[in-house]
Amino acid sequence: MGDKKIGGKEIDGGGRGHGLGYYVAIYSAALALIAAFGVGTFFLSDRIITEEARSATLVRIATRQTTLSQRISGLAFQYAMANPQQRRYLEPLIQSSIGLMRSSHEALLMGDAQLGLPGGGFSDDIDEMFFGEAEQLDYRVRRFMTLAEDFLELPQNFLDEKNQGLIRLLAAAQDELMDSLTEVATAYEDASRDRVRKLRERISWLLASFLAVVALEGVLVFRPLFRTLVRHREELYNMARTDPLTGCFNRRALMESAENEFARARRYKSPLTIAMFDIDRFKKVNDTYGHAAGDEVIKNIVTTATESIRTVDIFGRTGGEEFAIVLPDTGTVGASIVAEKLRSAVEHSITEFGGQNITVTVSVGIGFVMPGDQNASQALSRADQALYRAKQTGRNRVNTFELEEVGATD
Repeated sequence: MGDKKIGGKEIDGGGRGHGLGYYVAIYSAALALIAAFGVGTFFLSDRIITEEARSATLVRIATRQTTLSQRISGLAFQYAMANPQQRRYLEPLIQSSIGLMRSSHEALLMGDAQLGLPGGGFSDDIDEMFFGEAEQLDYRVRRFMTLAEDFLELPQNFLDEKNQGLIRLLAAAQDELMDSLTEVATAYEDASRDRVRKLRERISWLLASFLAVVALEGVLVFRPLFRTLVRHREELYNMARTDPLTGCFNRRALMESAENEFARARRYKSPLTIAMFDIDRFKKVNDTYGHAAGDEVIKNIVTTATESIRTVDIFGRTGGEEFAIVLPDTGTVGASIVAEKLRSAVEHSITEFGGQNITVTVSVGIGFVMPGDQNASQALSRADQALYRAKQTGRNRVNTFELEEVGATD
């Protein structure tokens, strides 16, 4: 039986009808569902961006703790060797570094409203690293800061490189903290990645549900959202591989690239060299012009080096005033040419700071991969030895690792 229209109602063959209110209700429910998806999308997007920002802050603070521990121990050694006038300059630097390390440690454990870090543990694994019996990182960080403060209280006439307070402080920084602080920074990065992964799973579900209601909503909301996610993921990834001062590769990224080139060199039996260089008498620059000027010198060195090396070379900062260059498909002769070009460019480069022109030089050591090597670190070690000889023989020069010393060094 055909349907009929009676009194403004659609009547089917069974006599059941749906008034205008029914269709308004369906339409309103659809609008409400679309609105709910929109609101859910907004809050989930905000949650992801907040999580990314929080994760980036945590990784940055955790990584900075490693740098601060090395800075405090390095300044403490300079303090022990310095004269009274120099100690008056170094003491506030050590104290401020201890203060920053303490506030950073408290922010990691207790949260920081200004940085957008809520209180409470970030993950069970990280809590175990800080408070578990195996790592006890919280205790070791606090002990290191106490050792540093106790060191500053020692009578100055008893300070030298053999002072037990200094020895305990340096041992705590090198033996107890370095690896653990690096591990906790990696743990924060891994925990962040896991949280972002779970949030992505929720977004995938929301996307599928939302597209089932209206495809247009997916185009207008989720496409920009995923672009934001990709951008934040890339920023977090780059942050973990980039030196924060200069923007070049950090040691981690450089060594990953070096190992990749090592594997390629072994596969194709091509040469591979690594050059290491550092700034000559860089401490004098800091003592004369200040650490802010020293930072500008380092940034200028990176700019000069980037312009001097080849496009195929891989460049990064390995720590402090030390840098390294991986030179694929290059023997020692070609590496020496690149290194000499770099050395000369730095020598003629000028860093302008505070109305003063600062010039520095660099010493360069070249190491190479040998048959039987297991990794690129062995070539890096040879470059480090060659750099040491360049320093010992006058600085501002290029020195290549000598083959006859292989038996003594490998």
